[in-house]
Formats: sequence, structure tokens, C-alpha cells
Amino acid sequence: MGIVVGGLLAVGATVAQRELLRRAGTQLIDWHAVRDIARRRLGAHAAPIDQVRRTRAEAFYRETLLRIEPLVAEEIGAQLPHALEVPAVVDRVEWIDLNLATFRHLFGRVEQIIADSQRGEDTAGRALARIVNRSVGNQQLGLMLTFLARKVLGQYDVSLLAAGPAPRGRLNFVEQNIEATAASLGVPLDEFRSFIAMHEATHAFEFEAYPWLRDYFAANVAEAIEQLATQSDGLAGRLRAALGGGKGHWLERIMTPEQRVTFQRTQALMSLLEGYSNHVMHAVGERLLPGFQALHERFERRNERRGGIERMIGRLIGLDLKMEQYAAGERFVDAVLAARDRGFLNRVWTGPAQLPSLDEIAAPERWIERMEAAEESSEVIR
Repeated sequence: MGIVVGGLLAVGATVAQRELLRRAGTQLIDWHAVRDIARRRLGAHAAPIDQVRRTRAEAFYRETLLRIEPLVAEEIGAQLPHALEVPAVVDRVEWIDLNLATFRHLFGRVEQIIADSQRGEDTAGRALARIVNRSVGNQQLGLMLTFLARKVLGQYDVSLLAAGPAPRGRLNFVEQNIEATAASLGVPLDEFRSFIAMHEATHAFEFEAYPWLRDYFAANVAEAIEQLATQSDGLAGRLRAALGGGKGHWLERIMTPEQRVTFQRTQALMSLLEGYSNHVMHAVGERLLPGFQALHERFERRNERRGGIERMIGRLIGLDLKMEQYAAGERFVDAVLAARDRGFLNRVWTGPAQLPSLDEIAAPERWIERMEAAEESSEVIR
């Protein structure tokens, strides 16, 4: 009887382990679950935009971009190889789907690295850990996308998914958020639409007029992803130390030194992109919208009035870093223009070596000195 019972228990344990391994799979994230979580938490805000509003809005953005394009080209001092891509008006769920595609692509790389580095046979313990981690990850991503889907106004999609020569990026406008924000600010909808379109159009110019920038940006993202997948040892300890306080943003404090270098390089690029875009928007805005300055000030005050919970969530997901990027990048651009001229500033678009570091973003005179030293060196060689 003992042998029979023992045999039955062994068979049951084997069946249970196989079922556990089957359910665990290899995915870090269940993307269908993430989408369901995000849609469910959006609630009434997940309602689609009706076709009449979508068609009218897209027509407005097309006409506005035709007026914006020559003004931005004149201000930047560069022409586009092609006209700006046709803008797309999306609702919140469509915005989530677009960004899920990018996340899925990036996480696929992480999954492959982890699978390649795993040694030995899969075990029930590993399978259970994957199930628990995936469940937590699904909830985190779903909540983050829900939060952002109600906040994002416009987005220039830089097309990181392209395996070969990248297609042109797409300008997306989350119309329901734009309408809601315009109403909360008490400004005419068409003026606010133009305000958002100017900022996103400048991003399109930055990437479309200087094609090397897309590859450089994509390479930095890929490097960061690979480092996160391969340098996870000691993460728990770094997280505990980060939460205890210290220098810099908490996201930086949980990184390894190599991860921090890549992160800061990407932060410097994003600060430049956002600051340059803001600067151009100011210059073009006064010519396109008579009440631009008042609208901009009202919009900035709205950002300053965010509630405590919203600020906390923003810090958790790094959104506060994006706000710092706008300010730091714009200060850099203004300082360089005050000390030199636009031709000198536009050296940032000639290649990766000319991009400012994060230290140079904070101290523009260092970047100016480096560019002038490089020019003198080049003249001596000639």
C-alpha cells in the first residue's frame, strides 16, 4: 500500500510540475492581460472617439502642419527631405495599443537575453517565480499605461520597431486629452491644437531632417535594455539603498555604473530634443498664434498645480525627469544662442560626437569650449 500511495503521489507531483511549467511559459509580460488591465482601469475614459470628430480633427491638424512646417524650417535652418507624415488622431485605447507594440518589441529582446543566459533545466521554482513576476509586471505596466493614456496630448512616434531602414515617424494626437485640457485651461480648442502641433512638429523635424539621430537614439535604447537584462544582480540591494535616499533621481540610484552612463547619455539627448523643441515653439508660436505667450504661461501653471498623488506617480515612473528635460534643455539652447549664434548651436545636429553631455547641458559654456577646441584642432590639422 505504501508503494502504491507513494507512486500515486510521485505521478501527481510530476503532473503538477508539468502544468506549472506549461502555465509559466517564457514571457516576462502577458501583453493581452496588460491591455485588459489598462482598458478596465480607464473605465468611462476608454470610450472611442467618434468618426466625425476624428475626421474634423485630422483635417485641422493637416492644415495646421502645412502652415507650421515652413516656419519651423526657417527657424531651425534645415529643410525636410519629405513633407511631415499625415497626422493621426487617436483615442486613449488606440494610444495604449500603439505603445504596447513598442513595449512588446523591447521586452522581447529582454526575454531572449534571459533565455540565452539561463543554465540547466527549467524547474518548478523558476516557473513559479516567472508567474509571480509576470503578474506583478502586468499590473505595473497596465497602471502606468492607464495613467499616461489620460495625460499624453501629442506624441511623435520615432518608429523604433523598424528592423531595416526606418520609415518616417508618425505624429499622433490624443484628441480626447487635448479637448479636455483645452476646456480645463479655458482656451479655444483650435488654438490649443496648434500649440501642441508646433511642439510635435519640431520633434519630427529633428528626427527627419537629421536621419542619423534616429539610429543613435534607437542604439541607446537597445543598449539600455540589454544592460537591464544582463546586469540584474544586486538589484534588490540597490533598490533598498535607493529608497533610503541619496544623490540624484531614485531611478539612477538603482542602476549599475554602466547603466547610469547609458541613462545619462540618453537623458542628455532627450533634454536637448525637448529644450530645442520648446525654444523653436516659442519663436514660431508668436508668429502663428497671437496669444501664444499667454497660452504657454497658462499651460505651465497647469503643470505646477498637479496634485500630490499625481506628482508621486510621476516620480515613480520617471515623468518628473521629462519635466526637468524641458527646463534644462531650454536653458542650454538659450545660453548657447546668447553666447554664439544659431549656426553654432546647430552643430549639435552634425553627429553624435557633437551632442552635449548631461554635464554640458547643465553648463553650456563647457560644450561651447569643446566645440571651439575641436574647430581649432581641425584647422591645425588642415
